[in-house]
Amino acid sequence: MTSYNNENIELIKENEGDGEGDLVLIRNAQNFNITNKKTEKKKDFIQYEKEKEEFQQTVGGFTRMLASTLIELHNDDGFSDIEKARMIYLGTYTSYEDSGRYLRFGNNQRMQKKHLQEVLDINNRNAFYGFYNKLIEHGILAEEKVKKDEIYLIWNSSYAFKGSAKSHGAKSEDTVKAYDQQVQAMYKAKNDKGKPVNRPKQLYIMFMIMPFIHIKTNALCNYPRKEVEEAEPLQLKELAEMFGFEKPHQLKNKLMDCTLYGTNVFAISQGKTTEGKKYTRIFISPYVASRTGSKPEPHLIAMFPDVADKIRKEKEERRKRH
Repeated sequence: MTSYNNENIELIKENEGDGEGDLVLIRNAQNFNITNKKTEKKKDFIQYEKEKEEFQQTVGGFTRMLASTLIELHNDDGFSDIEKARMIYLGTYTSYEDSGRYLRFGNNQRMQKKHLQEVLDINNRNAFYGFYNKLIEHGILAEEKVKKDEIYLIWNSSYAFKGSAKSHGAKSEDTVKAYDQQVQAMYKAKNDKGKPVNRPKQLYIMFMIMPFIHIKTNALCNYPRKEVEEAEPLQLKELAEMFGFEKPHQLKNKLMDCTLYGTNVFAISQGKTTEGKKYTRIFISPYVASRTGSKPEPHLIAMFPDVADKIRKEKEERRKRH
């Protein structure tokens, strides 16, 4: 076996007599262009890796949550819907286990208790401390006191964590990935009158339906880990009942009012089967949440046009501000 190396590629010559020839190991698909005569399959693989890397760079970092934990939280009467939405949002600021699970800002600065009311955007001081004390009492948040006015915050990884699922004793398919910058942008977004673009109830619904995201299609399904044919897509009526809406269109309006940088977070398609039975398919944007590290299928990306450009534009504007 012989090999040729540069910063982008390792070219390995192996089994030259069997008709297969060179094998390619890509180190940096983003900057690698195919110059060798390879099979179409290998070209497709390189192109897929390149597009996957571009997608991952666009969506940025993510926080994992166990699907079972989200379901338990939905059924927990100890927290209001608004508090649950705030809790999931706050969890996207957690850091890796080896970094102490501190809540951190995007610049990696550790968040302190004195920052938290502004981060949560709670104007009422009593409401803030009521929520804060519940987080402490339930062990979701812990304090690390350095001085009286210097208190750092540590997140409970049972509710949200950074890193691989395996490192937290779980399987990847048991978790949901929420993309930090997009979730935080949705929570913070304000309209021209200074009012939230996405109401807490909308965010709560979005977070609580994440366990139903299908592992391949990002459609909401009863059995999201099964193959598409057996997954049983959730219907609006089922979801409406789950969240206490009398009529499906009330939930539909809530979902379609969820936006990220002015683009839809949900896509809803409706039609009829060959037998004439009506059906609905509800998809969540792969730029906001997913169950896999794979690049979304082209048809899924096509459901959410312009999102990638708006995310990249926002990142560029953020870099200019700092």
